[in-house]
Formats: sequence, structure tokens, C-alpha cells
Amino acid sequence: MASGLLHAMVIAAGLVITWTVIQDESRPKPRPIVSDFRSTAFLPVQTLPAPEPASVDRTPEIDSPPEIMVPVLPEIVEPTWANMDFTQSESPSAGREQAEFAGARVTNARSLVYVIDASGSMMTWLPMVLKALRQSLDRLSPSQRFAVIFFQRDQAVMVPPERLVKAGTVTIDRVMDWSDQGRNLIPGGGSNPLPAMARAFSLEPDVIFLLSEGLDGTNGSSLEVDELVERLDELNPIADPVTSARWTRIQCIEIGADRTTEEDGDSTMRMLGERYGGPDGWIRLGRKELVNQPAGAP
Repeated sequence: MASGLLHAMVIAAGLVITWTVIQDESRPKPRPIVSDFRSTAFLPVQTLPAPEPASVDRTPEIDSPPEIMVPVLPEIVEPTWANMDFTQSESPSAGREQAEFAGARVTNARSLVYVIDASGSMMTWLPMVLKALRQSLDRLSPSQRFAVIFFQRDQAVMVPPERLVKAGTVTIDRVMDWSDQGRNLIPGGGSNPLPAMARAFSLEPDVIFLLSEGLDGTNGSSLEVDELVERLDELNPIADPVTSARWTRIQCIEIGADRTTEEDGDSTMRMLGERYGGPDGWIRLGRKELVNQPAGAP
């Protein structure tokens, strides 16, 4: 009896399970899902609106340029420290450190050397040149220094104290007393300027006034211009390669018979003036022009 009841219960349970399985076959099959992480798009379960792409500013970023610092450069001054001015006005210059000699004027010159021809050809000229020298020295300011060198007989005749001295009444009087013609200075011999120019450059002046009636070589021979230029280049080299300015400016003053044309005169003096003093580095004076130079201090 009990065994029959147990078998009946087993059969009933089997019928229930069978009916349940038959009922589940009516559900739709699940959607297959494919996972592919190499793909950039997936088939969505439901259709969704595509999101609008975010606006991307593709303008490249430009860093603001750094502020450019412009250095303030000091005022450039030529190594010669002197500017030529041939105007013969007696009005005082803006700068006190000026000098005038035999028709030429320089400004901003703190030290000057007068190199003067005292050869035989200067016999009649020397009194007038010494007068012009006195006038030039009287115009110097006390802050300026000067020296005087004569050249003759292939020698440099340096006026005591043979160095740069301050321009003052006492020193000027001593220089002029020594230079008086007939006392310590007698014109004679040739006019080779090299020994005197070498002494002048050794003083390292701002300006050299070179005055002559005409130049010649050793013992009165013809002056070898190439040798003269080569030696002067060694004594006075270029200080500024950009402007070709030299440490010392040479102002050539040529004296002679009253000129009739600009081509008159010694071409060597003119060449030296233009080479070592610039376009205004040479001037030529006749007797009348030298005598009529203004006298006295400005």
C-alpha cells in the first residue's frame, strides 16, 4: 500500500516537470551578443539617438611672445675724440675744448701736439707761423694740454718741457720764449717729418697739427710716400674697424704762395690729411690768409 502510494507520487511529480518544460519552449530565444573590443561600434539593444559631437577648437594655442628688452647703448664716441670744423667764426663753440691753428679748428680735443716744419724752406714763413702758434695757444682752455715739436735736418726738436702741459699763461710764455726765431730755433736742413711725428704719437694726443710748406725725405731726398704711410699706420693704427677711425686725428696745414686753384700745393700733405684726418683733414693757406688770421683769445 505504502509502496503504491510512493510510486503514484513519483509519477505525479514527473508529469508536473514535463508540463513546465513544455510551457518554457514558447519564450523567444535570447538575442545573441557578440563582444569584439577591436570594433569601434556595437549593435545597440535599442535604437538611441546619436549624440552630437562636441565642438572642438582646433585653433593652435599661441603663446604670447616674451617682452623684448631693448638695451640702452651708450653714446658712441670716436676714439680720436675730435671733430673738424673749418669755419673761422670768432663766436665761442658749444664745447670749451676747441683749438684753432692757422685756419683749422678742432672741437672736443683735450690734448694737442703742434708739429711744425722748421726746415730751410720755412725761413721766411717761420715768423708768421710762430705768431699763429701764439694765437692758437692763447685760445686754449686751462683744461687742455699741449706740446710743440719742430722738425728739421731729419731730427725732432721738442720744446721744453718735452711733454704735454696744461695751457696756462706761464707755460705758454715759456714755450713761445724758447721758440723765438734766432734763439733756440734757426730754420735749416730738410723737412722729413717722421722723427717729429714719432715723438708726437708717443704723447698719445687727440689731435696733431702738422704744418709744413712741403715734405721731403731723409737728407732732403724725395720722400718715399709708401714708407711714410706704412710708418704712420704703425704709429697711429685704426682703433675702430667699423668707422676706420684712428686714435689720433692728424690735421695737415699746408702753407705756400697764395693759391690760385685747389690743385695747387703738395699732394703728399693733402693725402696725409685725408687719410688720417678725414675729408676735412687738409687745408692750404697762402701768405695773405696766414697773416690775416684773427688774433687773441675768443
